[in-house]
Amino acid sequence: MHFDFDELIYNLKSNKYKRIGSGSCRNVYDLGNGYVVKVAKDVRGILQNETEHSTYRSCKSDLFAEIAAVSENHRYLIMVKAKKITDIRIVLRYYKVQTMSDLIKRPLFAEDIESKNIGSGDLKRASSWGIVNDVPVLIDYGLSQSTYNKYYRNKLFGRFRRLDYSS
Repeated sequence: MHFDFDELIYNLKSNKYKRIGSGSCRNVYDLGNGYVVKVAKDVRGILQNETEHSTYRSCKSDLFAEIAAVSENHRYLIMVKAKKITDIRIVLRYYKVQTMSDLIKRPLFAEDIESKNIGSGDLKRASSWGIVNDVPVLIDYGLSQSTYNKYYRNKLFGRFRRLDYSS
């Protein structure tokens, strides 16, 4: 599927998409076509979009949600839309493991996480997972350990310059 980022940006500025989620550094909008766009709010969001894109392109396991496109500057990342998971036990039951640590230790998944230096904290939260085609997949996997150390550790209430989307 092809995505026109100029049209996407115009539609975002015109409030044509419903915001369905928000985190510390990204907003998520429903594109109405089976995909969502994650819009970076600041440098942390750009880094998380970069990490998710890079992880998906090189992943060996099938636990990561599909990324259909990313803008050149990584401000916008388009991902398949997933149904929300509110109970992490759904993931555990599907993958037939007792704990999230057991799932994280699976060889291909462990290799993906280690190669991209993804912290396990977010992976253990139900909100980081979603259901696509009846299969639980990670939908929020952009926080690498280096991004966490640089922008989050000991800076819980730090301010980051917002990105300018007016131009």
